Order: sequence, then C-alpha cells, then structure tokens
Amino acid sequence: MPPLPHPEQRQRILFYLPMVTNWWFVHIVEPMLRRLAAERHELHVLAPAPWRGTGIGPEELARCADLPDLRWYIMDGPDHPSTRTAPEDAEGLIGFVRDLAPDVVLCRTADHETVRHFPGTVRLLMEGRYEPFAPPPRWILLAERPHDHGLLAEMTPAEADRLRAGVAPAWERLQRSLAPTPDDRAILFARLDIPEDRPLLLLPLECETEDNFFAMHRLGTKPNAALVREISALLGGRCTLAVTNHPLNDAHVDAAPLIAAVTDCDSVVLLPPRIGMQPATLAMARHADGMLVGDSKTFALAAFFGVPMHRHSRFDSGAWLNSYDALEPFVADITASRARRPDPEAARLWFAQYLLNDTFDPLAPEDDLLARLARPFDPDRWEVALARLERTLPALFAEEAQASG
Repeated sequence: MPPLPHPEQRQRILFYLPMVTNWWFVHIVEPMLRRLAAERHELHVLAPAPWRGTGIGPEELARCADLPDLRWYIMDGPDHPSTRTAPEDAEGLIGFVRDLAPDVVLCRTADHETVRHFPGTVRLLMEGRYEPFAPPPRWILLAERPHDHGLLAEMTPAEADRLRAGVAPAWERLQRSLAPTPDDRAILFARLDIPEDRPLLLLPLECETEDNFFAMHRLGTKPNAALVREISALLGGRCTLAVTNHPLNDAHVDAAPLIAAVTDCDSVVLLPPRIGMQPATLAMARHADGMLVGDSKTFALAAFFGVPMHRHSRFDSGAWLNSYDALEPFVADITASRARRPDPEAARLWFAQYLLNDTFDPLAPEDDLLARLARPFDPDRWEVALARLERTLPALFAEEAQASG
C-alpha cells in the first residue's frame, strides 16, 4: 500500500460508487462528502447512472448542489450497468482513475478486482451492523475485500487485554440476557413443530434483491430456493434444516419459490421473520447445533453463541472461527456431537476489535476518516470509540453505570 499523506494535509479523494443505493448515499456517502468538503479536501465522485436501484441520479446530485467544488463524473454510456460487476471497459476505467491520481479511493462496489488496480489507498465501504450488538445501520467498515470475516489484527497481548476489557461489561450483560433457560429449546421447538430427535442446522438466507450485486461472489449461483432443495437433499433427514429469510427478501422478493421448496422438502422449516421480540436468526442461533453461512454477516451470531459453522465462501475466515469448508465432514461431526466451535476468548476479542477499532460512524465528529485510513489499527482511538458505543447502545452499559454510580 502506498504511504498516505498526513491526515491533516489536503488530499484528493475519489468516491467510486457503482453500487450505491439512495439510502447509502443519503445516510453514509453524503455525510462523508460534507465532512471532507468542510476540511477542504479535493473531492471527486465517479458513478454510473441509475440502474436496478443503484447509481447516481438527479436526486443525489440535487442533494449536494450546495457543494460547488465537488466534481462529478457520471457514466451514462450503454455499458454503465456492467460497472456493478465487471466493467466492459475495465482498462479504460482504470486508466481514467490513474490519470485522476487520487490519494484515497472509497468504493461502494461489488467488483473488488477492478478497484484493486486503482492508485492510492483503496477501501470498500461495507456494512458494519453485526448482531447481536447491532449498532446503527450507518456504521460501516472500511475493507480491502468484501467478505473477509472474523480476521484479527496483529496486536500485543496488552492491546488484546485492553480491547477485551473495554467491551467486557456489555459482552457479559448481553451474554446473560440472551442465554436461554434449560426449557427454552423444548418450548420453542414444540411451538414451531420442530422435532427434537435430530440436530438442528440453521440456514440464514442471503439477500436476493436486485440491487445486491455482492451475490456475484457466492460459490455457485443457485437462488435461495434451489439452495434449500440442494442442502435438504444432502442432509438426507439426518438434521432438521431451519431456514430464515433475509429481511430485505421478506420486503421485496417474491417468497413463492422459497415456500414451495420448503414444502417439497422433508425436515425443513421456514421460520417466521421474528420469534417473540427478536429476529428469528438471533432467536434460533442460541439453540442451533450448527449454522450454515456463506458471505452473510450472520457468522457473527455463531461466533457470539459458540455455534459450530460451515462457511461456504471464496473469502477468508478467521482461524479462531474453526469453520468447516466442506459440508459432509461438518454434518458428520454435528451428528456425532463432536463439532469444533469458535474460540470463545477470540470471539470476545474480535467483537471488541470490531466495535472499538474497526467501525466508522460518518456522523460522529470525533471519528476521523483519514486518520483511520492512515492507522487502521490504532489503540489511541479506543477510548473515544468506547464513549461513542456507550452513547449509542446505552442499554448495554446501563447496569455498569448504575453499579458505578
């Protein structure tokens, strides 16, 4: 990675946004543009015209009309839809960005292969909301690849201890509040007509909305309904497969093919969107004997509850997750009650790193984007990040506050 200029120096910053939705622009990109403009950095935005719910159109342009120094480059040729996945003229695009010579490129794109040829420091803007802590949806991660999950930074033992201690009150309170009672599983299984005579595997389905081009990275191209049929056939009745749909699928995608698949398969249950007061994936993860995940952020629930997981992905997984790459050895170990689990101490450390070091809030005045890019791992920002977390999720710290008051 080329060295970054000092954060206080004026920098040339490019936002490359083929996959930006209106929600992402309004809640994440525009606040970042405004803060960087106020700091007098040179700002450029390169994005395609609107298509399938993504791109930059008149509404986004109008929102920033009061930023006269912001330079826009809107790709509106017949090939602009290809920028979401693999640009037809990748060399021309790369050449354009090289001529622009930005110091920093911030990308909302599924195509991480093209952007890795851009000059400067290149980061993807990725969702930063992980259950069960669930900070606001505007909190993001600055990533080098889309779905490398559970990776720990290099750190000293003292730094690791400090991170774990920072989230200890919230971690322990959340572990207590979400821990099931001995009778919860039996009651829940009876309510949902799930047999208890075999292990339960939880399959959280990934988003299938038309604006989610990250689906291009999935191993295999089967839609969710076909995936359910395939996994059910491979399980052969050895386990119950509990399926949860993605919330955006519930809102925007025809569920008929999924319902038909569940109906046609033996030992498959489609869970309702919520169980009691909790999202179904969170409510069932506590009771699952194993989880099947791909690129979904739901791996974090398996990590938090110590649930064995099979991860089917082309991206990296933290070694501490102890995830299985192949389904059959995973199922064999599940049915034999010997499946390996995520390491609990490493799980606490990863959540602490995620919450105190990695997440970025575009609206937090103390959260300096360019300083974060210059120092991706920085113990000097943890105290401020902890204060931000306490303000944002006060219920998790209320018990500690009462005890200290």
